[in-house]
Amino acid sequence: GDDADGATVEAGEPDPGSLPSTVVPDDEKTPFDVRHLIEGVCDAGTFLEVHARWAKELVTGYARLDGRAIGVVANQPKQKGGVLFVDSADKAARFINTCNAFNVPLLFLADVPGFMIGKAVERQGIIRHGAKMVSAVSSATVAKISVVVRKAYGAGLYAMAGPAFEPDACIALPGAQIAVMGPEAAINAVYYNQIQAIADEAEREAFVAAKRAEYAADIDILHLASELVVDAVIEPDELRAELIRRYAEAAGKDRCFSERHNPITPA
Repeated sequence: GDDADGATVEAGEPDPGSLPSTVVPDDEKTPFDVRHLIEGVCDAGTFLEVHARWAKELVTGYARLDGRAIGVVANQPKQKGGVLFVDSADKAARFINTCNAFNVPLLFLADVPGFMIGKAVERQGIIRHGAKMVSAVSSATVAKISVVVRKAYGAGLYAMAGPAFEPDACIALPGAQIAVMGPEAAINAVYYNQIQAIADEAEREAFVAAKRAEYAADIDILHLASELVVDAVIEPDELRAELIRRYAEAAGKDRCFSERHNPITPA
């Protein structure tokens, strides 16, 4: 039933045709439409997208989860690989601040290779705009739950409310990876000279494969869970039930951290 402020209505059901296990591809490079994942986790038909035609590499909008109103911030892998740009950082910052102002809990669905790099975005001020998003995430006092869907690399992990910002929970799906960068890029960057120095192609491939395996073991999601970097590793189709429980628990948390709020927002 409805509560006093109308934040909760009769619980709905997720879209049975959008089961997370079927919509999320195993390969992190395979694009998919994150809106299908939202429909498969939230109450079907309740997702109201905000700024749908602007900065499409990030999806923002309101939805209901078991009748409870939430704000969703999700990377969109089928647009520019889900990389964060200047506009998507601004879009996220505004949406997160709006949710915080109106006491709407936030759900982050992270599938992000990081922020865009290069001269063009640096001229546009990617650092300053990215800082706005990170500032909004870190200063929001509403319930925040972050889900690492397949990957969260570099500063993208911070921007999507990763463990460093102590969200109410950080959950990962079984194939998720949290790292500075992916195994492929990391090994190419760190061992470039050594790789180039190996003349025999088979030997070079073996060297690269061994180093990638070593790196992958370090960022193994179960290893990170054992060190409490992430709070839980959840099967995709159990994600909805887990989120419902986590938000119910977060609802009872005292959020009166400070009587004064004077954010110095990056310009």
